[in-house]
Amino acid sequence: MRLGACKFKAMKYLIRSIKYFFYFAILTSLILLVLIYLGMADANIENNFEGGSNAFWKMGLFFAAVAAVYPKLAFINRRLYIDPSADITPVVTDYLREHRYVLENQTEDTMTFRLKGFGPRLIKMYEDRITIVRTAEGYYMEGLRKDVLRFASGLEYKFQDKED
Repeated sequence: MRLGACKFKAMKYLIRSIKYFFYFAILTSLILLVLIYLGMADANIENNFEGGSNAFWKMGLFFAAVAAVYPKLAFINRRLYIDPSADITPVVTDYLREHRYVLENQTEDTMTFRLKGFGPRLIKMYEDRITIVRTAEGYYMEGLRKDVLRFASGLEYKFQDKED
C-alpha cells in the first residue's frame, strides 16, 4: 500500500473516531435530558452519578475508548463472489436503489452509493457510503458492516440466480 493511501486511511479512521466520540456524548446527554424532563432523574448532576460531576471525565474516557475501537469493528471490506468479468452495474444500481441507496459516483472500476434522505443519513452520522471496487481478483464492497453483509449476500444471490 502506498504511503499516501495509508495516511488517508489513518485520517479517515481518526475522523470517524472523533465523530463517534461526539455522537456517544451527545446521545448520552440527550438521554439524560429526557430522563430529567420526565422526572425519572434528578436535575442536580451531583445526585445522578456516583462521584457527581467528577464522573464526567470517566465517561469521557470510556467514550474515547469505545470511539477508538468502533470504526475498526463497524466498517469492513468484503469480497463479492461474483464473476469479475460480468458487468454488474445495472443489477447493483437497481438492487441498491430498492434499498434507498443512490449512485453517487462511478468510474471505470469503482461505484459509490449513498443513502437517500436526510433522516436516515443523519442516524448513520453520514457514514452511509457503500463502495464497490472492481479489481483483477474480483469485486470488493466496503462500508458499514451490517449494510455490506446484507447487500453482499443479496447481490451474490442475485448473480447466482442469474447464472442458473
